[in-house]
Amino acid sequence: MSTEPAAHATGSTRLFAALVLATVVTGLALVGNEIYRAVTDSFVAPIILTPDNDAVIASKLSLSQLQAERAKVAAEMTGIDEDLAASDQAAGRLESLRAAVTTSLAWTEGLQRRLAKKGAVDVEALDRQATILQTMLTDQERITAAAERNLKAGLVSTDDHQREVLALNQLRVTLLENRRSHAEHSAELDLARLAQDSLSRKQSAPAMPERIVREDQLVRIELELLRLGAEQRARKASRRLDVEKLAKVDELERQLKARPIFRAIEQSVDLAFVPYTQIDGVAPGAAVLECVWGLFHCRSAGTVREVVPGEVILPDPWGNQARGQYAILRLEDREAARARTLRVRKGW
Repeated sequence: MSTEPAAHATGSTRLFAALVLATVVTGLALVGNEIYRAVTDSFVAPIILTPDNDAVIASKLSLSQLQAERAKVAAEMTGIDEDLAASDQAAGRLESLRAAVTTSLAWTEGLQRRLAKKGAVDVEALDRQATILQTMLTDQERITAAAERNLKAGLVSTDDHQREVLALNQLRVTLLENRRSHAEHSAELDLARLAQDSLSRKQSAPAMPERIVREDQLVRIELELLRLGAEQRARKASRRLDVEKLAKVDELERQLKARPIFRAIEQSVDLAFVPYTQIDGVAPGAAVLECVWGLFHCRSAGTVREVVPGEVILPDPWGNQARGQYAILRLEDREAARARTLRVRKGW
């Protein structure tokens, strides 16, 4: 009879011991699992960006400055393009003027050549006319002398004698007029030939005023074309610099707009700073967990939507400055973003 209560007590003790052992083993397993998860999970520091955040406002100001700089550079490029178009137009007009001056000089040379030819013909004609007039004058002098002898002999009247004298005087006047015209045309011929020599740039010929004026105009046009060419080269170099500057501004604007801070200008964005020591486990689609004290009783709070390229330096989940990257989160529980630390786990 006494052995049955003892056996019953022994069985109860063994059952209790088994329960305690199972509890301890289960607890150790849970603790071991939590330790394993804590080692394999990635710890991140959540950040809430809102439109009134100081960093977001500073980013918006930087964007405004970039856009103002871009507008300034674009305006400079427009002004340079207009200056280049005006310079091209001015250079075209100067080229036309240079061609006109060169053509006018050739026209003057041709005119002087024609004048010289005409003058030579006129002088030759006057020489022939002078020869004929001289012959006529000799004949008329002989006829007048005969009329005078006949008048003394009473063979002709006084009127007849006077007509012969008048004809003689007219021939003398005509010959004088021929000599005067010959002198004038000879002078004109000499002047035309001198102008020809001057225009053909013979060393022995002095430069005529018209040639000097034309060459002065050509020199001025050449200098103006050289000045325009230098200005155009400088403008084009400045425009190339503006194009490079505009490309850099556009690149900076693109990089700025790609940053999460820019996305928060219009609406709040949930971010997390991921130190490089924790980044291996952070990828799009990975689960975001909120845990008590960052270690126990973890629950799902959302997922990782995107890992943003580019390095940042911020406090890590333990408060130390570290290098890392931003990760954009898709939080189901927005309050989880207020936690000090979140955990990211693949295959949750």
